[in-house]
Amino acid sequence: MRRYLVRRLLHAVVVLWLLTMIVFVIARLSGSPADVMLPIDASPAQRAALTHQYGLDRSWPSQYATFLRHAVSGDFGTSTRFQAPALRLVLERAPASAELALAAVLLALLVGLPLGVVAALRRGSFVDYAASSVTALAQATPTFWLGILLILWFGVDLHVLPLSGKSGISSFILPAITLSIVPLVGIARLARSSVIGVLPQDYVRAARAKGLRERTVVNRYVLRNALLPVVTITGITLGQLLSGAVIVEQIFAWPGIGRLAIDAISARDYPVVQTVTLVSASLFVIVNIFVDLIYMKLDPKIRQATLASK
Repeated sequence: MRRYLVRRLLHAVVVLWLLTMIVFVIARLSGSPADVMLPIDASPAQRAALTHQYGLDRSWPSQYATFLRHAVSGDFGTSTRFQAPALRLVLERAPASAELALAAVLLALLVGLPLGVVAALRRGSFVDYAASSVTALAQATPTFWLGILLILWFGVDLHVLPLSGKSGISSFILPAITLSIVPLVGIARLARSSVIGVLPQDYVRAARAKGLRERTVVNRYVLRNALLPVVTITGITLGQLLSGAVIVEQIFAWPGIGRLAIDAISARDYPVVQTVTLVSASLFVIVNIFVDLIYMKLDPKIRQATLASK
């Protein structure tokens, strides 16, 4: 297990290193921050002075080497827009994104998991068709449109929920619902297909032949084996949402790293863009490693196969 974990961590380091190179190049191809920071009538001397101030007049390899050297020690540079350490800005916004992501995943599980299980147990019935229709409609609904619609209904027309910002538990409701739609559909469909795949298994038929109650069979034999894939998709979803739900945070003016990324990109704030990307990718990788370990813990066969392959 320890050897497997070390390998995964080494792979993660390589992935993050390659990601820093890609983001570094793309950020500089977007243009210079001097174009945004200076007025249109700025003189070439002013432009040159600002470019030299932030070290942007050096070659890209030199800038990248400096970035890596400082990043290893925890210094990701100073934001050109906010004039503050980039890492501090990201870490200040990260808790808001984490709270919203956890709320959305919890809501998706509370609704999507029972929906998928019930649809599978009543396959071919009206309940199954209704659940499939609801998930299909939810999947076809654009996230930004749903968010705006919820704001108009509950914020503008009914005045029962906050329109934007983070100001208490009630402010989580609309953005969490909006953000939970996509993972809810995935969880419901995966739970349905997994339960349908487990129901014909011999151990399920044997449990029923023993005269066990249907609820006992479902809870002890069906769900225990069918919901393992749900663990994976839930972990992946959580990692994605922790990385910043850009559209939802922008619509609801949520003070998370997704909105910070939008502000940084519009200002061509290289340090913040690079830091947001690196921190988001690190969170995603860590969550996925953690999910893999849980999956191996729940299923001994997968653990043996994984360790044997390593």
